[in-house]
Amino acid sequence: MLDIVGILFSSVMMFVVIIRAVKLDRIQPWFQTIKPVDAADKAIPIWRRDR
Repeated sequence: MLDIVGILFSSVMMFVVIIRAVKLDRIQPWFQTIKPVDAADKAIPIWRRDR
């Protein structure tokens, strides 16, 4: 019985974390989009470019 309760509790907590992550991703994305490369920016490596 305790095994089932533990599995259900951890499953519910995983869903809560996933749902909160999806909600927060809409408000504040966890990644930055990379702008397309212009002719002037080709001399600058992608990791040194500003957003």
